[in-house]
Amino acid sequence: MKIITISREFGSGGREVGKRLADALGFEYYDREIITAVAQKSNFDEGYVERMLELASHRNIQITFGRTFSLPDAATQNYTKLLVAQQQFIKEVAEKGNDFVIVGRSADVILDKYNPLNIFIYADIGSKLKRCKERAPKGENLTDRELIRQIKRVDQSRAVNRQLLADGGWGEKECYHLCVNTTDIEIKKLIPSLASFAENWFEGR
Repeated sequence: MKIITISREFGSGGREVGKRLADALGFEYYDREIITAVAQKSNFDEGYVERMLELASHRNIQITFGRTFSLPDAATQNYTKLLVAQQQFIKEVAEKGNDFVIVGRSADVILDKYNPLNIFIYADIGSKLKRCKERAPKGENLTDRELIRQIKRVDQSRAVNRQLLADGGWGEKECYHLCVNTTDIEIKKLIPSLASFAENWFEGR
C-alpha cells in the first residue's frame, strides 16, 4: 500500500496538488470526504463539523489529544469527539489497503506506522492571497488584510491540531519528505515531477 499525505498552508494550492497527484498516480483521494464521514459518524451537520475542527485556534482548549483531557464545556467535548471520529475514519481508510492521497487532518502523524510519503505545500503571501481571491465564493469581497487574518487563523488551527497528536512540527521541514513552494507556479505543471518523485520514493522503500 502506498500513502501520500499532503499538509499545506492555507491558500498554497495543497488541495489541488493532492487531487491532481492522486489522479496522475491512479490513487484514491480523501479530503472533504473525511468531513462527510465524520459528520455521519457523529450525527452532526457537515458545516458544524468543519467549523468545530478549527476550534483549537479560537479557544483556549487545555487538552493533549490521546493523553490528557480537560473538558470544561459541551463544545470542547464535541470537538474532542470529532477529532476521535476523524482519526478513526482515517485509520479505517488505511486498513482497506488501497493506495491513496489524503489532504490535511494531521494524517502524516495518524498514519505514521504505514510509512507514508509526507509532502508539505507552501507559498509566499502574495500567491496565497491571489489563490484565495480566485477561489472565493461568489459575493465574498474580503480585503487583503481580512484575507491575511483568515490565512493566519487557519494555519494556526492546523498547527494546533497537529500538536494535539505530536510535539508540534507543522510546517517544519524536518517533519516531511518533500516541501514544495508553489509561489507563482501553475499547479498542474508541478504534477509530473511530483508523480515521478513519489514513484521513485516508493520504489526505494
